[in-house]
Formats: sequence, C-alpha cells, structure tokens
Amino acid sequence: MPLTDTAVKNTKPEDKARKLTDGGGLYLLIKPTGNKSFKYDFRLDGIRGTYTIGKYPDISLKKTLEEHREARELVAMGINPKQIKVQRKVKDELKNKRFSFYMNQWLEKQVLAKATYSDLKQRIDKNLIPYLDGKYINEYTTADLLGVMQRMSKRGAKETAIRLANILRRVFNEILILGIIDSNPAQGLAELLPKPDRRIDNNFGHITSTVDLRVLLKQIDRPTVKQDFAVTQALKLMPLIFLRPHNIRFLKWEYINFEDCIINIPAAELKNKKPLDVPLATQAIEILREMQAVTGDKDYVFVTSRGKDTPLSENTTTRAIQRLINPVTGKLFGSGFMTSHGFRHTASTMLNELGYHSDIIELQLAHTNKDRIRATYNKAQWMEKRINMMQSWADYLDGLKSQGNVTPINKKVI
Repeated sequence: MPLTDTAVKNTKPEDKARKLTDGGGLYLLIKPTGNKSFKYDFRLDGIRGTYTIGKYPDISLKKTLEEHREARELVAMGINPKQIKVQRKVKDELKNKRFSFYMNQWLEKQVLAKATYSDLKQRIDKNLIPYLDGKYINEYTTADLLGVMQRMSKRGAKETAIRLANILRRVFNEILILGIIDSNPAQGLAELLPKPDRRIDNNFGHITSTVDLRVLLKQIDRPTVKQDFAVTQALKLMPLIFLRPHNIRFLKWEYINFEDCIINIPAAELKNKKPLDVPLATQAIEILREMQAVTGDKDYVFVTSRGKDTPLSENTTTRAIQRLINPVTGKLFGSGFMTSHGFRHTASTMLNELGYHSDIIELQLAHTNKDRIRATYNKAQWMEKRINMMQSWADYLDGLKSQGNVTPINKKVI
C-alpha cells in the first residue's frame, strides 16, 4: 500500500521495529524509540543493499519519493545509490567552504621560490581574502569579482589586479571541475580590467645618467617626515647591493653576517634557485646597523612601524621614489623615471660602462651562468673581485652625491 503523509505522521512505535512499505523496495522503518527513517532495499549484481534516504520529519514524503525514483534509476544503470549520496555529501560540504579554503589549496600546490610564495600570499591575503570570504563559494558572480579587482586598479595596482584576476580564473576553474559551481565567474575577468600604464621601454623604469642618479640619491637621503624609516633605509640600500625588490623586502636578519660583511641568501629565496652571497660595502653595513637598532628583534629587516613582523608591501619602495620631489623640475619624479627594480638595470649599465668584467656584474645580479665550468670558476676565484667592486661602487655613489666629487673606480677589480 502506498505511503501517505497521514500514515507516516500518525504511525506509532511498537515493541519491535516495524516497516510501512510503499513498493519498489521503499519503506518507512519505525523503531521502538520512535525514530522514523525512509529506506530503499535494492539488489545490485546479485547483492542486496539498503540505501537510507533520510530521517522523518527531516525529509518529507514528497522529497523521499523523488529520491527513491532517482535511486532506482541509478540501480538500473548499475550504480550504487549509496556512493552518490557520499559524493553529494562531500559536494555539499565543499559548497560550504569559503574562498580562502580553495585559494590556500591552490597556493599550496604551486611550485614557487620561497620569496615568490611569500610575496604572492601576502598580496592574496591583502587584496582577495578580506573581500571574498563573506559568501559561500558558489554564490559569487563575475560582477562580485570585478568589483574587488577594480578596487585594486583604482588605487594604481593595475598589474597586480590583472595578475590576481588570472589566478582567480585558475582557482575557480578547479572549483568548477569539482562540480561545486556551474560556471567560472572569473573567466575573462582580466580582460575587463584597465591595462597597466605603458612603460617608457621594455625594461623596468631606470636611469643611466649620472646627473639623474646624483639627484635621485640625494633626494632619497632627504625623506619626508611621513615616510617610514624602514622605507627610507630600504631605498638607501637598494643602489648599494641591487638585489631584486622582493629579496630586499623579504631580507631576514639571519641572512646577514656582519662579521664577514656579507649577506647569504638561500636558494629558496631566489629566482634562479641558487644561493647568493652578497658582499657588503661599509656604507651598506652602516645602513643595516641603523635598521638593526629598530627591527633587530624581528625576522625581517625592513618592517614598518605599523607592520608588526611583516615585510614591506609590494611596490612600496617604487611608490616612495615616485613621491620624491625632483629639485630640477620642482615636481614629483612620478612613474617612468625610476623603479625599485630599476636600480639593478642602472647598476648593471653603469658598472659595464665603468669597465667591470661582465661576469662579475652578472654574478652580483644573480643571473644564471649557463657555462657550468665558468660558473664554478667564478664562484671560487672571483669573490674577492666582487668585494672590491661593491666597495668601489659604494664609494663612487658617495662621490656622486658630493656634488660630483666622484671617487675614482678601483680598476684592480676588472
């Protein structure tokens, strides 16, 4: 006899468990405790199985009949309905996860240098997580994501916005494959964002004129009252050691050997996955000692007064350069004149012009040397030349700042 709402509701428990059958293997099981549940008995490959559809009144009779029909169709196709229920439960649980869960899962699977990973995670934690953890993952639309990206673009971080939009596309694509969403709301998102301002050339904005470099260095030594001390010290150090900006930002005290006047950067922190020893001129040591008095108890060297123990944010130093006043024009240096990465290009260009051996310069820039034999020779034999070059370069920069009284380059390092 088919089950009815009245029968399901009014049937009382007895001393033993009893069943109210509906047909097709469906029945209501009533236990002596009064608990009622809908079940479906089936046979698959000659083996008997029982699929629990749900407890009453958590699930209605109408919904039960729909579930029963779907389960019978699955059995007819040779599929165990209990497996589908497990998959559905997992899917429902995943739907309840927030964006940060999937974002962190994706991030952990990426093969990145330690510094690159930290840099990317910092950008994600700052620009995405606070704005995308407010809803369930399947509730986001393209308009929602676009609003978050446009917030970045409007504050000038156009490249970061496009980069993170492409990452969102990859993250949501994985969620799509899991069957949690029906379409990827981040598909084509990057194309909707404004393009970054065009650079003057294909390289990072940099200067190669000694006049421009003199002006910039002197202005770096005259920071505004509002500029954080860590930003000023980072800017002073950059032209002296010309590391990549993220290696400056993520520089740790444990890497610095004051006794030997050298920075030992581990391979995991570098783009080419090779460790780098950076000789320090006396001027660089002085800058780091001044910084040590402020952040020596922290992990990172360049931590702002408001940054607790987190490194400088991306583009902080470049923006600080842009805000400096050019005394020649009386206006801001602005974009296109110089970037924090540009110190590498400036040093490379000028050191080559000053007659330094290109291999010494390339080693200092941590550029990969494809000739393994020569690379071994460089590391073993040329450290002394690099030490001399870095001190001579620092003295040369001091001379530029002293109204052109340039200290002669020590040609013994060539």
